[in-house]
Amino acid sequence: MNLLNLITATEKGVTTQNVLKDKASATLISIQKDAVLKEHQSMTNAMLVLLSGKAVYEEKERTETLSAPMDFVHIPAHVTHKLTGLEDAQLLLVQ
Repeated sequence: MNLLNLITATEKGVTTQNVLKDKASATLISIQKDAVLKEHQSMTNAMLVLLSGKAVYEEKERTETLSAPMDFVHIPAHVTHKLTGLEDAQLLLVQ
């Protein structure tokens, strides 16, 4: 089984698919080049892992470019952030 087979692109530019939900949550995210997952907050600390492609994670005081498979960023709870696709990209969000 392959995580990338669980998610397909849509016309919206950003697609998510929850793959684990019990005491934790793991969500696949597919984002197309130049698409933006608008500003939002996580209610818990999280980790965003790049599976393929390239993306930029942005907070008010911090910008992280995810450009190699398995690059990751820690996302603090209650911090406003957004995600932009630099290329078509697939990511895994673990909360």
